[in-house]
This record gives sequence, structure tokens and C-alpha cells, in this order.
Amino acid sequence: MFKILFFADSHLGFDFPIRPRVNRRRRGWDFFSNYELILDTAIEEGVDALVHGGDVFFRSKIPLAIIQKAYEPLLPVLESGIHLFFVPGNHERSRLPPSPLFHHKNFHLFDRPRCYTMEMEGIRVNWGGFPNIRHQAQKDFPGYLEQIGFPQQSDGLNILCVHQAIEDAVVGVQNYTFRKGSEVVSRDQFPAYLDLVLCGHIHRQQVLRSIHDTPLIYAGAIERTSFAERLETKGFYILECSPGKIDWEFRPLPARPMHLWTLPPNLLDKMKLVHAIQDQAACLPEDAIFRVRCSLEKQLEHLKISDLRNELPESMNIDLVPPSNHIRTSWSAYSN
Repeated sequence: MFKILFFADSHLGFDFPIRPRVNRRRRGWDFFSNYELILDTAIEEGVDALVHGGDVFFRSKIPLAIIQKAYEPLLPVLESGIHLFFVPGNHERSRLPPSPLFHHKNFHLFDRPRCYTMEMEGIRVNWGGFPNIRHQAQKDFPGYLEQIGFPQQSDGLNILCVHQAIEDAVVGVQNYTFRKGSEVVSRDQFPAYLDLVLCGHIHRQQVLRSIHDTPLIYAGAIERTSFAERLETKGFYILECSPGKIDWEFRPLPARPMHLWTLPPNLLDKMKLVHAIQDQAACLPEDAIFRVRCSLEKQLEHLKISDLRNELPESMNIDLVPPSNHIRTSWSAYSN
């Protein structure tokens, strides 16, 4: 039996400006804190493999300081003997920033469709994967699988690592469910020779099944990136694998609470608006991410986000948004 730690969608660099123009609490540290907690767990529990399912970073163009901060903690993991498998996601535009770490004997990058075969605890494991298919995923998915070259008759395990939307995956507070389409991989596209599929891209942790009953595991994001995820528990998976048996356990991570509140439409006086927001904030945890939605456009004319930050605890993130029927021309870091 060998052990895997699987996580995905770390979105490092989110709300982490190198030279911030406003002095306020930033959410970027939350993402790095959970990321480093996961790496520490991998070493402490002596896993054989650590898999990142894609979207290491929150966008494709990343400051060098963020890249270094993300890659430096990986070296102790590699030196401990743990094999690292990384899938480039759509936020990286299917290509991770290069690093000398990529040449380490224990680092394995799915920069193209490929298969790494090795023995883990006496078990032959074929690790296959490829970067995010950005367009026509359903059409191109079978061809990418073929390029990997999985052995279809094997006494070991075939594990596929991808970063795609899969049919029947569920997201958001309204439980939107992905259906078959050009950008969605169907559950019947996963061949019977696969024993396990580790998936990134969907931010809610969940386990689906292929038509051959293969587990299709989404670890979800390591922190909440939008208010659509405010009810979701974030974390990672620990898996124990052997031929004929795969067990998994979801491990929760710390995630700051998100609270969405709409101003009463009868409030138009600035002081009353501010006091109402203060009263609501007093009922929340001090580290909450607090989004205030205006009921009327006129309320926006009386409120400034800088004033609200001065009135609320420094440990709290405050976001002010217009009425839901308003078309925004600019968006905050926390907008859906």
C-alpha cells in the first residue's frame, strides 16, 4: 500500500500585491498558509506522492517574488523522498513558470501528455496526465489519453491526473451541475483501465464515478476564492492505494468565514448606513470576509470603502457592491 496527498487550485498570488497601494488585510496570506500546511502534512505523514491538480497560481503572469514563494517550500518535500506530480491548469494557461526544481529526480511535470512509471511500496504505478485542455476538451480528451500510453493490461495501478470540468460535477451555492458539452469531459470518456482519476479545476471537493465505477476525485480549492464558495469546506485528500483497493479521507483546512448582507432599502443617511454595517459586522467573527450589497444606487453615493475599512476591525475584509441589478464596470478581488 502506498499513500498519496492530493490537493489542487491553490491560486497562489490571489490578493497578494507586491507593492500594495492600500494598507489593509490581504487574503493572499491565507492561501500561502494553507499551501504550506499541506506541504508540511505531506512530510509529517510520510506520503509517497504529492499531487497538485492544477491552478498553482491565480493567473498566468506572476511576479517573480510569488513564483519563488510558491516553489521554495517544495524543495524540502522533494528532498524527503516524496514524488511530486504537478498538472498545469487553466489559470497558468496550461504552462507553469519554469524552475530548476523541475529537474529534480522526484519532480514530475505533466507539461504534455506523458506517463511516469515507478514502483511505490512494491506496487507498479503508472502516473499519467496532461495540462489543462483549454478548448474543445470533450473532443480532444481521448487523443490526449492515447498519447499518454497507459498500459491497458497491468498488474499495477493506472492513475490519471487532469485539470478539467467533468460531467455531473457540482459547484456554487445554487449547486450548478455540469452537463455534457464541448468543454466538459463526459464520465463515459474514462476508460476501464484507469484505477483512479485525480482532478483539479472544480473548487468544491467531491467524488464522482466513471461509468466503469472509477473514482473521479476533486480535492477542491484550498481556500474560498469567491462568494459562490462561501458554504464550502476547503481541504485536501489523503489516499491509501493498493491493487484492488483505494481508500480516501478528506482533510479540512482553515478557511475564513464569508458573510453576504444586503443593506435595508429604507436607509439613505450616511451615518445610519455606517452604523447598520457596524452593527452587522459586530455579529461576525473578527476575521470574516464581509460583503455588503447596496439595495439602491443612492446608497453607493453615501458610502466609501475606505471609510468602512476605518470603522471595522483591521482583521476583517470588507467589500462594497452595487445592487444585484446593476452592471458593474469594475470588480473587486472578491467579486463572483
